[in-house]
Amino acid sequence: MPATPKASTAEAPAPKAPSTPRAPRKTDGREAILRAAERLFAEHGFEGCSLRAVADLAKVNQGMIHYFFKSKDALFLETYMRGGQPLVDERMRLLDAEEALQDGGPIGLERLIEIFLTPAVALALSGARGRNFLRMQAHLQLDGTRFGSKLRSSLYDDSSRRFVRAFARSLPGLSQEQVAWRFIFVLGTYQYVLADTGRLEVISDGASNGREFDKALREMIPFLAAGMRAAGPA
Repeated sequence: MPATPKASTAEAPAPKAPSTPRAPRKTDGREAILRAAERLFAEHGFEGCSLRAVADLAKVNQGMIHYFFKSKDALFLETYMRGGQPLVDERMRLLDAEEALQDGGPIGLERLIEIFLTPAVALALSGARGRNFLRMQAHLQLDGTRFGSKLRSSLYDDSSRRFVRAFARSLPGLSQEQVAWRFIFVLGTYQYVLADTGRLEVISDGASNGREFDKALREMIPFLAAGMRAAGPA
């Protein structure tokens, strides 16, 4: 008589519970607000951007903006610092490394300009968020309010003075005043070029693309170096 097969003692795998979507967290709303603010501050500047418009784009209620940021000033500050602080930190890192390499001697002018510009160009090449920051930066330079002045001072003063001293060592024939003026010309040039205004396409009749930021860097370095080296006014 054939043996009766033994029943398997292995248990069948329990059916998986159906997955449920993760409930949105408050931090999701905070990030959505920051991303919306980046875009709208870039397009309209501080004065032209309303908290209602930010809330609508972020798909949150306006009370959530006040919950996280308390005020429009605080929202702009955090939005701006997300791009501005890493920019300054990278410039300082590159400058520290190059000064150590030169062992206290002057840095070649083209190299010094490259160090200053490269982190900003990298932001422009990084995508929409980087370009939004650069447009916010361009708006901020025209902000004559106490808030704008305080933000520029707190973020940029120390690093700008470091670069001015480095440029002075590289250009010993210029006075401190001349170096300061020419540094301002460097700021104005790169900020306009990277603000993505669309003007290059217009004035070149479509022959040039203003979003070729790596090409812009190659064009700016010799142009700015020549201007920095130029003889002063008679």
